[in-house]
Amino acid sequence: MKIVVDTNVFINGIFKEDSFCKAIFKLKSINKVTFVMNKEMQDELLLIFYNILIEALNRKKAEFKEIKVLPFISSLSKCLWQIEEIDHIINTNYCVDDKSDNKFVDCCIDGNVKYLITQDKHINSASTVLKEQYDIEVLSPMQFYTKYKSHQL
Repeated sequence: MKIVVDTNVFINGIFKEDSFCKAIFKLKSINKVTFVMNKEMQDELLLIFYNILIEALNRKKAEFKEIKVLPFISSLSKCLWQIEEIDHIINTNYCVDDKSDNKFVDCCIDGNVKYLITQDKHINSASTVLKEQYDIEVLSPMQFYTKYKSHQL
């Protein structure tokens, strides 16, 4: 099953230990789902990881504590391991309040992906029209995992 996962799900699963986000990563690790990404999504994820790492290094340096970089690199490699990369062709404008979120919608349309997993209010606000026009379900990590486990997907 192919899914598009918003950057906030990666952040909440890796750095905030959200159990439903982590469960989605587990599904990926056992090949039950495939993450579909376009280049813009990958770039955003890399930039976010970089910024978190730099912030952590600066904070630890100020506190004179050692930080282990390996867990950050390991998490990043797991995120990008065995993804289906697609070209970003369509450019929509469903997320008018945060145009940068449109890349996730575009990825679903370009890759014919039916599930967009997010915790973003801008994408959620477009969920009805995306379902009507493209049969794309916008789901929170909890909604997706619950539906997956109860065989509703």
